[in-house]
Amino acid sequence: MWIAPKSRCYCGLGRVSDVTDAVRVDRGGSFMAPQQERSQRADKRVSEVASLSVLNAWLAEPVIGLMVTNFSDGRVFTLARQLRLMGFTGRLEVVGDLLPDQFPMLLEAGVDVLEISAQHARRCDEAQWLLKVVPGRFGYQRRNGRAMSAERKA
Repeated sequence: MWIAPKSRCYCGLGRVSDVTDAVRVDRGGSFMAPQQERSQRADKRVSEVASLSVLNAWLAEPVIGLMVTNFSDGRVFTLARQLRLMGFTGRLEVVGDLLPDQFPMLLEAGVDVLEISAQHARRCDEAQWLLKVVPGRFGYQRRNGRAMSAERKA
């Protein structure tokens, strides 16, 4: 289980935490106070998933934390989406320093919370995350699919 080191961090809106070096971003793009109790979250490293069949064992968890070490690891989007398609109804969190540009894709995949380091939050402040939460901003493939379906019916 990943536990961030203790420090004091200041992330745009005042002091975020005296306990942890992490900032949580909610579905609206706002910074939230760090979660003090992580014992309920089942942390799963994205890099250790060899096949999608291992996801079946995770479906009973109330909270899943998908741990990603690098923003360029796109498997986190696939795993999050697949968990939702398989019927996971609990809280789905991603832990890792992803970019604000990737936030709409996380939301589209069904992620509820993104946890980033305080250092990353200072580089990518709350305003950048808030800008990425625009209804209809992502999902171009879905729109293209609908247009193609309408053409086929005609």
